[in-house]
Amino acid sequence: MGQKCLFVFWWLLLAALPLAAQDDVPVVSDIAYDDFVEDSITTSAFFDWWRVQAVEGDVMVVDMAASGGLEPLLAILNPGGDTVARTEGAANTTVQLEYTVPATGIYTLVATRAGSVEGTSTGAYSLRVRRANLPSVRPNPYQDVTFRCQDFEAATAVTLTFAEDPKTDLFHRFTVYGLHGFRPVIRLNLSATPDFEDCSPDAEQTVNDTFTLPGETPHTVTADTLDSAAQLALGGAENIGTITLTIAGRDGTPGRYVALIEGFSIERGGDRDIVEVRLGPLAAKSTRLLVYMVAKPNSRLDPFMALPDEERACDDAGRRGCEGVPSLEGASFTLHDREGLTITADRQDAGLILAPGSPDPMTLVLSSRGGDTYGDYVLVLIGELPPRE
Repeated sequence: MGQKCLFVFWWLLLAALPLAAQDDVPVVSDIAYDDFVEDSITTSAFFDWWRVQAVEGDVMVVDMAASGGLEPLLAILNPGGDTVARTEGAANTTVQLEYTVPATGIYTLVATRAGSVEGTSTGAYSLRVRRANLPSVRPNPYQDVTFRCQDFEAATAVTLTFAEDPKTDLFHRFTVYGLHGFRPVIRLNLSATPDFEDCSPDAEQTVNDTFTLPGETPHTVTADTLDSAAQLALGGAENIGTITLTIAGRDGTPGRYVALIEGFSIERGGDRDIVEVRLGPLAAKSTRLLVYMVAKPNSRLDPFMALPDEERACDDAGRRGCEGVPSLEGASFTLHDREGLTITADRQDAGLILAPGSPDPMTLVLSSRGGDTYGDYVLVLIGELPPRE
């Protein structure tokens, strides 16, 4: 009789035991690592099943100690009911099985007697199951990522990476406004200067900045709400190389944020920019990120955004094949330092939704529709950092 057939036979035998013997029936119960149980094998209940939840990679060790004349037989059945390990011993001895679990599931420990159905020995036994190795470490892809910024901790909401061609007039400004309690932090790293890192919640230059999102009331940064904004500027260097920008929440404070990244432009002749966006693990688990490409005032650019191979592409957010992306039309941002810039979004600005589910990097391709327009633009991000679990 095959091992799986024997397994089924035992189930049928259990179901067929006469009612008169119900006070002495096989045990079918759960057991966990490091548990110790005791029971007996009798003529009418000559086997017991103990089910244990095991994880791939576990080294399971099972000991069965017999007494009272029992000749122990110990077996392990996989989740499919096949016997994957088996051993037996003489009367009143202890037998042991060691088994490396190949796949996560519920395994069954069969405690019985030598000969099982054909056997004659009876007696008591004790059973112990343990894991001989340390639990397998399975990293949580959504584990919160934090870093030190000055004298406090910051939890990553999103990271952007992009490269800049060497030029003497390079200037980028990064501004983040927090909503619903979010206290932003900005960190910069440069590939051309590996030791360079600038991390700051500074917002002095954002006092009196105003911004309005579609369908929402206007917001103004005041001297009393500086912890709801952060700003960094980068310029004056001819060769900066790859820029890595991280937006984070100070002390892990949750909430929404709006980020403006200035300094991008599309040149004549089919130029394009590549920006890698990576949601922080906590944000990637449950929140989406809206990314918009907004032409600056006096720009001749008709923005166009796409993922590689135009798997998803957007010319006008909310229109023309991009209806699923909320339009940013009507949004406005006024920054008061430097030149007093006002940016107003319209229906020709492009946008994409980066849906939750993966903390892996996503590559955005930013260009012009048809490759025949050009000019400066601002990258606008609207996202959220959820509460820590």
